[in-house]
Amino acid sequence: MKRNASFGLVLLAAGALTPLTACVPNSIQPPDDKTSVSQVGTPRTGSQAAAFTPWAEDEGDYRIGQGDEVEVKLPFNGEFNDRVTVGPDGQFTLPLVGSVHAEGRTVADITTELNQRFGRDLRDPRAQVAIRAYASQRVFVGGEVNNAGLFSMPGRIGVLEAIAMANGFMETAQSHKVVLIRRAPNGHPMMKIIDIGGFVGGTADDVRLHPFDIVFVPKTSIAEVDQWVDQFITRVVPFQRSFNYTVGRQQNFQ
Repeated sequence: MKRNASFGLVLLAAGALTPLTACVPNSIQPPDDKTSVSQVGTPRTGSQAAAFTPWAEDEGDYRIGQGDEVEVKLPFNGEFNDRVTVGPDGQFTLPLVGSVHAEGRTVADITTELNQRFGRDLRDPRAQVAIRAYASQRVFVGGEVNNAGLFSMPGRIGVLEAIAMANGFMETAQSHKVVLIRRAPNGHPMMKIIDIGGFVGGTADDVRLHPFDIVFVPKTSIAEVDQWVDQFITRVVPFQRSFNYTVGRQQNFQ
């Protein structure tokens, strides 16, 4: 019988990596049995509260990542217009101002900085910044799905769409206890338990994914999440404010 593919995940950060070990609970428990199966929530044990940053639904503005293509225009100083790609170090370079750190920042934040820096030499720069190509929008889907792996996001998608990209659930999947792990703005992980049945039945809205979200479908119970987090998060995956994935895949058969 074919067992699930085993994935080794490594998150590559721009700078020193901060291990997730200190952020992962010793035991992850399911939501209270009184919680409606269509409810989206987070585990509520004491250790869980200390281990994960409280879940925040704020969509926020998109944060630029490595490989994104950024266009900068100065309406009254067109000679400084440029279209640049964010490099592996999280930076891009512009004439007159030099290197600009972009990874993990919003367009508005970078626009403010560029106006300040261009303003040292130009009277009224009025810099305009726009993202012209996205290269960093990917999510990982693992566990009891037919094709676990890392997937590029074709725009804004939800958990259900991501699972469909992984060729759907296996017969052994617990679709009412899907785990979503996301990086919080402070670099620490947030986690929630999601009932996919609520989306299908129309009783709940799908949860939109962010770049680098991790979706895990447990096999028999939420207790499997404890083992998975220890194996693939605590020991392998470091979290930091800015990070990217590389994936090594090993398949085992018996």
